[in-house]
Amino acid sequence: MADKRTFIGIPLPGEIKEQLRVVQEVLGSVSDGVKWVDPDLMHITLKFLGETPERMLEAMREEFLRTVSGVEAFQLQIKQLGQFPKEGEPRVLWAGVQRIPGRLYKLSDELNTAYIAMGFDDSGKRFSPHITLARIKHKLPEDFLRQYYELVLKESVFDVDRIIWYESCNNHGTLSYVPLAEHSLNQI
Repeated sequence: MADKRTFIGIPLPGEIKEQLRVVQEVLGSVSDGVKWVDPDLMHITLKFLGETPERMLEAMREEFLRTVSGVEAFQLQIKQLGQFPKEGEPRVLWAGVQRIPGRLYKLSDELNTAYIAMGFDDSGKRFSPHITLARIKHKLPEDFLRQYYELVLKESVFDVDRIIWYESCNNHGTLSYVPLAEHSLNQI
């Protein structure tokens, strides 16, 4: 069997996806060069694993469930729009996440440590919770960033009650995320 491309993420509720879809819609007419993320695929990545050998899937599933067990449900808030890199020409547009509990950073570190021990690469990037809205394919229209940053997000708080280990599938140019394992968080 072939390797799978995998990551661990936090799914978003429908009302958050809808709010972010509206941002995309408002900017759609001035977004030449922007590849918008399908709102149904929006999430917060905790750990990107990349190419995952088929022979390791069961051990990785067990490690995922072990690492996320005992994690309590929490809330996050979306607030502002931003870009990576922060200065200069952007490559990624995102919605920022706030009200981040320390245990989320701890969980990200634990996942990173566990999967490094299994032979996965550490990108060296510090966990920066965000929701990717778009990737920039080539130079943006002159007025785009001004219009992007003039948009104001409703400061929406949402519950995080599960974490999912996903496979990223590309079927003839159509991207989808298939859950490989899901863990419901302990309610407070």
